[in-house]
Amino acid sequence: MFASPATRETGCGSTVKNVVRAVDDNSVGAPSASSPLIRTSAATAVGLALVVAVWFQRETIGSALTEIRGLSALAVVALLALTVYERWSRGDIIRRLLGEPVGIGRAVTIHDVGTAASKGVPLGGALGTALRWSISRNSGVRPPTFATMLIAYGVAATFATWLLPLFALLLDLTQRPADTTDVLLLGVIGAVLAGSVVFWTVVLRSDRLETWTVGRTRKVWEMLARRVPALDGQDPAAGVADVRRDLRQAGRRPWGLLARTLLAQACGAMILLVALRALGVGSELGVTEFFRVFFLAHLAGTFAPTPGGVGVVEAGTTGALMAAGVETTTALAAVIIYRFLTYVVPIVFGALLYLWWRVRSVRTASATLNDHGTSFDTAIPDIPCPSHQGVRHH
Repeated sequence: MFASPATRETGCGSTVKNVVRAVDDNSVGAPSASSPLIRTSAATAVGLALVVAVWFQRETIGSALTEIRGLSALAVVALLALTVYERWSRGDIIRRLLGEPVGIGRAVTIHDVGTAASKGVPLGGALGTALRWSISRNSGVRPPTFATMLIAYGVAATFATWLLPLFALLLDLTQRPADTTDVLLLGVIGAVLAGSVVFWTVVLRSDRLETWTVGRTRKVWEMLARRVPALDGQDPAAGVADVRRDLRQAGRRPWGLLARTLLAQACGAMILLVALRALGVGSELGVTEFFRVFFLAHLAGTFAPTPGGVGVVEAGTTGALMAAGVETTTALAAVIIYRFLTYVVPIVFGALLYLWWRVRSVRTASATLNDHGTSFDTAIPDIPCPSHQGVRHH
């Protein structure tokens, strides 16, 4: 039923890209808008509301920026160290999932270029995935390995997104009695986590589902091959079995991946906590209460229709901190620092990494072309032209 290894190598890249192009480290398993039109409309509405809010709160924002200028050098160093560690830790997850061909530098490039596209461009998840695939393919990564990485990391990020609020809420409940809202939140989070476990268990164990997916993929590919003759003779469906096998292998030992993802996700909370402490917030906001407030606000931000939850995360986190007793200007100043380091910096850094990768790719291609003379296909050697052929001399 499956194709030969050679066919798998050459044929499943397009299918992998089409099947998982909408998957990134913040979207797998998370709810999304029912259509691009609805999501775009919601993002536009949130953007307009954000502009209006910034205008009316310009004095508060100015005061918050003044507070930020008063940060100590030690606080700045600590914030930068946490930011660097967060970028490194996420790249290290990618490196471990992709394996031998990819080093830590290239892994960080793969992750942050995709992050820059998905966070900086409306509906940029597909673009981010395509860019990650281009860089991975250039590094010698096989399509099934890339698809496995994308899905495994996405699933781990989704579990971390729901587990961290669960841990924070349980920790907070050790110091106070639970109310109706707490019970409701615990029920919702528990139901989502249990449902996700059941879903992926069924998907990875079902031979019937694999057979159905392979069959449907081949039918679609045959229809495309009738219109595009170059696609004929390839069998992208063969990659489905490879991806399923690799995911099942990763699923047998998920704890290392999950722990690294939890730690990377928690870096954002630590950045905000350090910013708050550096701005003078003390005992009025306990550590357990902070984590509960942060992760619940962060969880709500995953439903935002804007890229990276811009506007929604800022307003939600600032409001939650204010409700916890933090002064308005200080709460806003800390959130500005947090979002700058976890939202703006990754976009800028990812864009710079993409430009660096493109420049290196062009230089490598030029060097290869020079090494092979004037041949456009480096796999075809130059064929010397006999002296009697060419321009006829009279």
